[in-house]
Amino acid sequence: MKGMDLFALGTPVIDIFAKAEESALRKLCLEKGATNFFPRSKLAEIESMIRGKIMHKYPGDNARNVCEGFSALGGFAGFQGTVGSDPDGAFFESNLAECGIASFLSRKKGQTGRIIALVTPDGQRTFCAHLGVSESCSQPQRLALRNSKIFFLTSITLCCSGPVSKLARKYLEAAKKEGKKVAISVENAPMARKRKGEILPAIRKYADVLFMNEEEAEALFGAGAEKKMRLLKPEIPVYLKRGAGGSRLFLQGRQHKIAALSARVIDTTGAGDAYAAGVLYGLSRGYTALGSAKIGCMLATKVVQKVGAGIPHAHTRIRIRH
Repeated sequence: MKGMDLFALGTPVIDIFAKAEESALRKLCLEKGATNFFPRSKLAEIESMIRGKIMHKYPGDNARNVCEGFSALGGFAGFQGTVGSDPDGAFFESNLAECGIASFLSRKKGQTGRIIALVTPDGQRTFCAHLGVSESCSQPQRLALRNSKIFFLTSITLCCSGPVSKLARKYLEAAKKEGKKVAISVENAPMARKRKGEILPAIRKYADVLFMNEEEAEALFGAGAEKKMRLLKPEIPVYLKRGAGGSRLFLQGRQHKIAALSARVIDTTGAGDAYAAGVLYGLSRGYTALGSAKIGCMLATKVVQKVGAGIPHAHTRIRIRH
């Protein structure tokens, strides 16, 4: 395989979005706005409670979402992960083909990961998750890494308890030796706070591009996060996602503000992944760090105007206005 722009490692899941009342969250003892991990039996119980309230079902995972956005812009992306030998695994695999993403999936006996997103009347999303067999991914795809320009992963994959975490670290080391760009996205503020002793050293050693939102930045750096971010690795672009407040780019000790575009926001799920996809596409095509941020902003705007993380009309190329 030659000329792959982006190669990503992730933990495949199927996302299920459903409406829920505040009382349901209290009954389930969920931490609102966070990702709550459960055994699969508990997840099945939650699914039985929301039957009839499901709004959307779509393949998920931050890295997969980034690949979809990258592909929609015309880039060549490949995704590696492990899915189960169940209908969800087949659904995930067929979606990669539909989105034009090169598949490096492995199948394993068991269940594909699943995340239930409970959307309360205030628009807040609370996640109930079970990663299934996705943490068991262990077989390196050396040619895929060698023939790509950028390697992407999230802090969640890096900090998983299964073999996929070891694989992520092997890829980081190999990418550095082979001179590949490494893009890391910090995800899940509670996890970032708990595992910052692992995440920060990896960022300092490997990252050439970094993404996070304000909550995740505070989790990693504490008070005065933005000032500390400027000193992290001044030579690499650090993108701070701020939702309706747009984004900020920290580079060479300077801060650049990128305004959000106007949009009729329906669901913010996947907006950060779309932003990262647009940025990485721009960087892979020779755009400046700031120009790439504007591409990311454009793509994120398309995602928030629908339910779920998928790119609208992902099978067609999204054109960038110069």
